[in-house]
Parts: sequence; C-alpha cells; structure tokens
Amino acid sequence: MTAPFSAHTSVHFFTGGCGDMCGFTQAGFMSLYAANHHPASVWTARVNWNGLFVKEADLQSVDMRTVPPAQVLVASPICTEASPNSGKTAPRTPVELDENGRPKPGPDWPQTRITMWEPVRYAEVHRPLAYVGENVPAFGNSPLFKAWLHVWDALGYTPTLASVNAAHLKVDGMRPLPQSRDRLVWCFLRNDVAQKPDLRPTCDAKCPTCGPVEGVQHWKKNPDFPVGEYGRNRQYHYVCPDRRCGARVEPITRGIGDVIDPTVSGDRFGDGYFKGRQRTTRTAYEQATRDRVAAGLERYRGKPFIVTLRNHCSASSLDDPIGTLSAQGGGHHYLARPTADLTVDECEYRPLTIREKARCQGFPDDHEFAGTEKDQRLQVGNAVPVNVAFWLAQRVKAVLPH
Repeated sequence: MTAPFSAHTSVHFFTGGCGDMCGFTQAGFMSLYAANHHPASVWTARVNWNGLFVKEADLQSVDMRTVPPAQVLVASPICTEASPNSGKTAPRTPVELDENGRPKPGPDWPQTRITMWEPVRYAEVHRPLAYVGENVPAFGNSPLFKAWLHVWDALGYTPTLASVNAAHLKVDGMRPLPQSRDRLVWCFLRNDVAQKPDLRPTCDAKCPTCGPVEGVQHWKKNPDFPVGEYGRNRQYHYVCPDRRCGARVEPITRGIGDVIDPTVSGDRFGDGYFKGRQRTTRTAYEQATRDRVAAGLERYRGKPFIVTLRNHCSASSLDDPIGTLSAQGGGHHYLARPTADLTVDECEYRPLTIREKARCQGFPDDHEFAGTEKDQRLQVGNAVPVNVAFWLAQRVKAVLPH
C-alpha cells in the first residue's frame, strides 16, 4: 500500500494486522517505521508496505533513539493489565518464585510487549507533534489512566479523548463497519500546536421529527470525560443535532450480510465439528449452540442468520452488525443457512472466514495477512478498525502544520 506524497509522517508501534497503518495511509500519511514482537505481523507490514522499515522486537527493549522521528506516533498499549476484561477484576497473578529464586511452574503468561510507557519513552526522545492511540473503553477507567494523563501533561501534551463505535462512525470516504466495536480513542497534542483536533464523533441517523440527520453524542453523565460505550443502558447515545428537537435517534448501521462470501459453504449442523488438530473426529455441538440455531430458525423462518456464541447472545439478522470480534480472532460468530425443512440438524453451519472478519474490521480485500491461520485470526481480531484509524488520522492531520 502506498500513500501519496505527504509532509505528514507517522511511526507505528504494535502494528498487528496493520489497521492503524491502513487508516493513516488512506489519510495521506507516510509511515516511516513499524514494530511488533509477532513475526507474522511483521511480515504482514512488510508485504503490504514495500520498502517500509519494520522491526521485529519487544517494544520494551527498543532504544527509542534507534527509532526515526515522525510527526505522529501511533501506538495502542496492551489492555489486559490496565483494563482487565473477560470478567476479570484484577491484573493477572504475578509469577511466583521458589526458595531458589526461580519461577514456579504455572499458567503461561507471555511478556507484555507494549505498555503505557513505551509511547512516553518515544515522546521523551523525539517530541512528536501528536501521539494517537485506541483501546477498549475500560482502559480509560483503569487506575493508571488518569496518572498517565498527568505524565503526558508534564511532557507538554494536551489530551483529547473520544469514545466511538465502528458500526456508527461517520467518516468521509468510508462506510461504517458491519461490526459493533466500542473503542476509546485519543490524541495527545503537543502544546505548541495551536489548534486542537475535533474528535466529536457523529453518525447518520433518522430523527422521527426532523428526518435524516447527523446524530451527535449525548452523555448521560460527565460529558467532559467522554469515556464509555454506546447503548440504552450504557454511557451515551445519539440525539438530533437540532437543539429545539434533541430527540434520541438510532444510528443507521450496515449489516454483516454485506461482507459474507456466498460461495463459501458450511457443514451440516447435525454432523458436528472437528475437534483437535488432526481433524479426524467429529464432536456434536453443545445444547446451548443447538438452542441458538433453533431460535434463529424460529425467528428468521428460512433466511440465513448469525449465531453468536457468547453469554446473553443468540441469533441475529444479516441486516445487523455483528458483535465485537475478539482479540483471539473472533471465533464467536457463525453463519447458519437453513434448508427447506427448517430443521436444526440439516442447517448449513460455518464460522466466518478470516477474509469476512477482515472486512468487518475495514480491511480491503487486497490486504494480505501473513502466517498461519491462527496468526491471521490474531492479527484481524487485534487490529484497530480501519475506519476508526482513518477518522483519527483525518482529524489529527487537519490541525498539523503543513
């Protein structure tokens, strides 16, 4: 992928599937450097950006003086320590040592490859005009987050925060994604840059009174700290921009059916699935999965639908976005195609393909992912949504000196 000639430059840490570089490249930035600890992710960057210098390394061990300076640093720290998810309420247990000072045997815990402090170390050395990143909304409510903001203040940067959903975000030149994915995004701008970026997200919506409108965020509490998720029982929703109206509006979304490949067939549900790497033995699906398929057959009466294997999830329409793809590669979403008899066992059933999930993240079909199937799933699930990165890049670029 090649950006048009531009005076605007960026450096990317923890590139993964390269969603951030895709968005910044489309916005006209020239990427100077990328780094990741994961070999397949490194090759993904090299394959898609000919001539780009890509370093395979743990960012914690990189001397920032060996990284080139750029106008913008793009780096999204790992979230699992600062904002534990998946029902966890505390950081993972530290490694225990025996009486000889050696680590005791225990669950595998890979080293954290990028923390909140690697961007700080880069900024100390190179003083970029802006530091941009994204994470899950819970990251902004973690114990370290506000202390982290104070560190950036001491370095001479002013933060602008926003919460966006990839299925709603109105971006010039790019459609919303068919995936509901809440993200916290930020731009820490150096204090000598006069104008601050406009990170107020909007969405296309239809007001019951005013008709088609550009919906604006309404925060139920603390609008000066816009960190949270979209939804009826969440922190924000959208309203009509006409202050005389102010009615609540629902964003116009794009269905997952837009990115489904109709040529990919599935297996008969009643045949079960292959368990284990050898793919020689089939196992029957669990009753909870069977119940979800039955619910979809009842609800959609012959039309294909999505089955989501998460707590409190069931079947959903192809006209709606799917839920968030996980960092493990989004193995929760399955396509079900009913047959004429509308029975569960005869239903055609398959997981979404890697390319379909990549489209859910906004990647173009010519974007290549290196490595094994597992490597590719990881890159897709961990990626920054391309439309979110593109929107951020456009907004930041607008305030940078030419």
